[in-house]
Amino acid sequence: MKPFFKKTIYLSAIFTVIGLIVLGYTYTVRNLKSFVAKELEKSFGAKLSIAHMRMSFPLCLQLKGVKINNTITIAKVYIYPSPASAFFKKTFIFSNIKILEPVIRMEKSHYENFAGFTQFKNDTINLPSKNSKAVFFVSRIDVKNATIIYEDEDGIVIKLVKIDANLKSPYVYLMAGRLLNFNASGFIKNKDSDIFSPLCLTGWMKGDYIVKARLKAQNVGLATLGPVYEKYLKQKVEKGSLDFTSRILISKNDLKADCFCRINDIILKGAVSKLHMPLIASFILGLDFKDKAIKIDNLQSNLFSLLFNKS
Repeated sequence: MKPFFKKTIYLSAIFTVIGLIVLGYTYTVRNLKSFVAKELEKSFGAKLSIAHMRMSFPLCLQLKGVKINNTITIAKVYIYPSPASAFFKKTFIFSNIKILEPVIRMEKSHYENFAGFTQFKNDTINLPSKNSKAVFFVSRIDVKNATIIYEDEDGIVIKLVKIDANLKSPYVYLMAGRLLNFNASGFIKNKDSDIFSPLCLTGWMKGDYIVKARLKAQNVGLATLGPVYEKYLKQKVEKGSLDFTSRILISKNDLKADCFCRINDIILKGAVSKLHMPLIASFILGLDFKDKAIKIDNLQSNLFSLLFNKS
């Protein structure tokens, strides 16, 4: 009699666990399908449209044809929610979010079209009150084959392609105000050329807009630099390729970058051959977000030696 009783208890426990899993799964599916678009719009202040949405097993929400504020389009998004979301009101917990083939279009002075960055402020880390916006916790975010296009008033375009990136935290979830590590790699599409230049960005970010990063680019055609080439180099330099590294610190009010540039294979205007020496420059770039002022300090270069050797 006792073995039968024990088996009954074990079977009851197993069915109870299965029932709770099914209940959590059903609740999460219904909740996500009903509220994901609405809550994202409310929480991130963005106009969001989704062409197609469906749930697949094991517990994966698939979004296709996502458009955000007419500036970001995404081919597919795979969201892997945790059944734990069923036990919290207006709190969504995800183990992973995969974003495939996003295209981001940026225009100068139109940064207000981008939403969500304020979600990382320290004052957003508390759990929501009764009437507050939804809170999203994520373990990891992966981005595959992204494209970023920047255009200014003169129509000059900088295009970054084939970008793979991930965002993760030393903690269990990516929480607002906590340390978030990120890395990204891709290519700069050179202007008027089929050559792609490698690009790499690594670093971390915290609440209150604190970002520390290292940027590295190689073999970038000078014409690709857009306004910098047009204003400072075009009158003197015909061709060349740029290697660039920078240590960047961004706060809420400004940006500071310790930069090192090396321009190789330089051909000056009217010259028939390349210069034997590269042009080397190091400087500290400062940008005040409030006043939109750019400042360059500690500029060091071998420009004079280069011109002297040429003459």
